[in-house]
Amino acid sequence: MNGAEIDVSKLPPPAPTRVDFDRDIKPIFQATCFRCHGPERPKSSFRLDNRQDALKGGDNGVAIVPGDSAKSPLIHFVAGLDEDLPMPPKGKGEPLTPAQIGLLRAWIDQGAKWPEGKPASTLSFSISPSVRWVTVSGNEQKFREDWWQKEGFTRGLEHFEFREQVGKDAELVVEGRAMYEEDYRLSLRLSKRDLGFIRAGYSEYRKSFDDSGGYHSAFDPPSYRLGRDLELDLGTAWVDVGLTLPKWPRLTLGYEHRFKDGTKSALQWSAVGTDPDARAIYPSAKQIDETVDIIKFDLSHEIRGVLIEDNFRGEFYKLRSQRESLEFFTGVTAVPDSLTQYRDRTEYFQGANAFRLEKQLRDWLLLSGGYLYTRLDGDAAFALESFFPTDPTAPPFLGDFTDQIVLDRESHIFNGNTRLGPWEGLTFTAGVQNEWTRQRGFGHAMTLGGFPTLLNSDLDKMAVEEDFGLRYTRIPFTVLFADARFQQERVGHFEQNLVEDRRGDANDFLRDTDASNDLKDVRAGFNLSPWTKVNLVSSYRHRIRENDFDHLTDTDQSNPARPPFGVPGNGYPAFILARDTVSDEVEAKLVLHAASWLKTSLKYQLTATEYTTATAPSITAFPRVQQPGGEILAGNYDANSYSLNTTLTPWRRLYLSATFLYSDSRLVSGVNNGTSLVPYAGDVYSVLSSANFALNDATDLHASYSFSRADYAQANEPDGLPLGIVYDRHGLVAGIRRQFKNKVSTNLQYGFFRYREPTAGRGNDYTAHAVFATVNVVLR
Repeated sequence: MNGAEIDVSKLPPPAPTRVDFDRDIKPIFQATCFRCHGPERPKSSFRLDNRQDALKGGDNGVAIVPGDSAKSPLIHFVAGLDEDLPMPPKGKGEPLTPAQIGLLRAWIDQGAKWPEGKPASTLSFSISPSVRWVTVSGNEQKFREDWWQKEGFTRGLEHFEFREQVGKDAELVVEGRAMYEEDYRLSLRLSKRDLGFIRAGYSEYRKSFDDSGGYHSAFDPPSYRLGRDLELDLGTAWVDVGLTLPKWPRLTLGYEHRFKDGTKSALQWSAVGTDPDARAIYPSAKQIDETVDIIKFDLSHEIRGVLIEDNFRGEFYKLRSQRESLEFFTGVTAVPDSLTQYRDRTEYFQGANAFRLEKQLRDWLLLSGGYLYTRLDGDAAFALESFFPTDPTAPPFLGDFTDQIVLDRESHIFNGNTRLGPWEGLTFTAGVQNEWTRQRGFGHAMTLGGFPTLLNSDLDKMAVEEDFGLRYTRIPFTVLFADARFQQERVGHFEQNLVEDRRGDANDFLRDTDASNDLKDVRAGFNLSPWTKVNLVSSYRHRIRENDFDHLTDTDQSNPARPPFGVPGNGYPAFILARDTVSDEVEAKLVLHAASWLKTSLKYQLTATEYTTATAPSITAFPRVQQPGGEILAGNYDANSYSLNTTLTPWRRLYLSATFLYSDSRLVSGVNNGTSLVPYAGDVYSVLSSANFALNDATDLHASYSFSRADYAQANEPDGLPLGIVYDRHGLVAGIRRQFKNKVSTNLQYGFFRYREPTAGRGNDYTAHAVFATVNVVLR
């Protein structure tokens, strides 16, 4: 619509008052305009966050004519007189009221003035030197794992930042952190408006792990430790270059390098003692050398209302790992009879490209769709070697090994989505996604005894997923919602292991299985807010997953001349025919804003899940017993979760916040015999709280406290190994913050940390004290 067709007589009159930008105009822009016409990718290249760009206009020409609001297209847009460009667009915000339009008219008639403001500084620098001293009595490794801090003295820079205005529209920002020996981060960002940006950086931190294993009171000693520091260094280096020219596609090209290097704890604990009384309690550790190199390219653009996005990722992955396992360790001698070393290597390249389109065809119709293609090519190797610590002169014993495993996987994924409405308060969303994946694996290995072995595994997968959603808002103070997700998955899985040991198929393995997986997941609920200070949200969810397995071929060590293994088709997991999971969930949340100084929320969640398994008849090897098969209740899980959150500001200088959480759960196995395998049941308490008190304009007192307690103790030590845990953990940090003039501030803190774990025989207990001091200096 051109200017001659605008009927300015329909405009609300200018407000009969002297307009102040910060008081009258800025709140309107913030609420309805800045989201689309701010500094980040402004629509139609039109910005309203500063006077120069606002008066310059955008793709549709000049929008503000100072001194003449009736001829200013901005007023025509917000008043809805231009049917082609209503502002804000429907669905992007509430239309302006006549009073707000009147204020905008008066502001333009009075010259469309912005506040002068103080000239911005072109250079600023801040630095925060910090020192920390921690003392720990007890298990130092457990303290490091829990709190990500190391005992002793640490110093460095908690944070530093450098900012400089480069020219008129460009800015350079360098910021980071450097705490000696454990935590480093440096990032650089150079950006120029309507041109592009460069982002680069490096970060590295260290994660520590506890070196203890399990606990069994009947043994002497009842627990073991590796006696060495387990630490893993993790880091990332990255660089991104982007182009943000107006009216051009937004482009980003980047590279990222990630690494992990060190040793972490592992749960493959080794057995101690002799059968049948052996217990797996000896700790384990895993050496890791992992690198990932990532190339990425992102493109986004809008053409005639169609949003186009394309994202590519190329990932080069390498992993070397090694761990040891003790064999025949009675616990009487200082060293085990045998030690097995596991070494493996994995390398692959994975490329992925996602393409997406989105279009708002009508106010009530949004369409989007996409396509994802991924391809992985990789290879792997592993080796097992056994050593004899009791006889250092004995050569190592070579077990299974291979350096020729290759994997190829390719996936095609399509999706389409729509949003219809709102119509009379009703909004409907729907989406469908399908996936085709083909995977091929092949390898050669040498098994125990030096026999060549052929490995082969193929997998074909087809899956379709449908998602639906409904929202209804016409009931006063109420929103009703319902969501449903359905998935149908079909998998063909072929596995083969051929051992060239001149014994026919006595040691061979062959399985060909067709599997189906159907999921139905529905959820419905409401959001009720009869008063502005009260909000109630409640929902119910029902989820069913059905897995069926059709084993077309199942051959595993089936030579009838070799009992007790002469049972064709009796292998794991081929005797499993089906598994169903049924889950129900109820959730309710109440938010009360009883007063301006008090806000409280309460939440409750109930979860109940049943696992059912169907098996074929089978024969156990030791002793040789016929199992009838059929359907059994494999397990049951029930859980309740409660939470309470309260925020209090009884007066302006005091802020208090506390969150209390309690949950109880019980997991029961369908084959529970009440002795070696007992229910895993217990509860967890958690408290998170903080307080801040302003003594005066320059001094604050602050404190935070966290507490958690778990009780999942199990009484099956005579016949099994109790794995349930009981612990109490406390953490308290309190301090004082002081501001000196405008450029220097200090923060002094004291920390107390305490942990008790009776189920580990007190071997993991610790008590720690810490002092933290930080000075922040700002220079402009």
